[in-house]
Amino acid sequence: MTELFIMLVILLAAVTFIRRKEIFGEGAGDDASGTASEELEPVSAEELVNLPAGTIVDLSQLDTGRISDYFSVNAISDEVFERINGKSYVENENIGPDELRYLKTLHYNYDHRIQVGEMIANAGIAEDLRNIFLELFEQNYEIQSMYLVEQYWTGDGESTDKNSIENNNSSAFNYRTIPGLSDLSNHALGYAVDLNPLQNPYVAYNEDGSFRETYKDMERYIDRMSAEAHMISHEDICYQIFTKYGFTWGGDWEGVKDYQHFEKSL
Repeated sequence: MTELFIMLVILLAAVTFIRRKEIFGEGAGDDASGTASEELEPVSAEELVNLPAGTIVDLSQLDTGRISDYFSVNAISDEVFERINGKSYVENENIGPDELRYLKTLHYNYDHRIQVGEMIANAGIAEDLRNIFLELFEQNYEIQSMYLVEQYWTGDGESTDKNSIENNNSSAFNYRTIPGLSDLSNHALGYAVDLNPLQNPYVAYNEDGSFRETYKDMERYIDRMSAEAHMISHEDICYQIFTKYGFTWGGDWEGVKDYQHFEKSL
């Protein structure tokens, strides 16, 4: 009888332990609250600079009283220059690396999770962009991704730009020409930013009415009255913040429309 009682106690304890794991998770401990979920490690502004773009962080990891410190403008380091040299940056007589700046930011992605972003832009507009992306973050504005175009490198600036666009990547500096033309783009000088490009396509026509360049899903987003998510318009907070800082919008151009594009020349 004693042995049977002991076996019943052991069985009851095992069932209780399994049930606790089902309720509280694999690592459930013996604390009174019944949960052993660990707090996420804090991330300082200084640490964020070294986190790769695309890293997901939780709001609980950030010092919410110093959110602006997580948005930084930095000189082009040797490490960053090594990433871009011979790709988005080539030796030229128009702009040098000392005239560019590397931005590290936070942004909400389309899953509304906080993600680390990066961008290179002209030094003359870098502080404006820092402030713009800070304000967009404070407004919970969603940007799918922000990587340097090297993330999507295909061998040249023009085809890489298309690959970056079709991966819905927001970017700025890329020493390249305007799509379909031989003229340098303002991106080549770091004065232009493309934002959420899939939902905000570049639309230009040939004389025969065909598209000068075609992009993934572009026909879906040409109808700007459809007001699908992440489409930029005059009512969009993105448009309002960029223009507040003196940027012009490609959606206001005559003929060619570049709905993803904001630029500011000094």
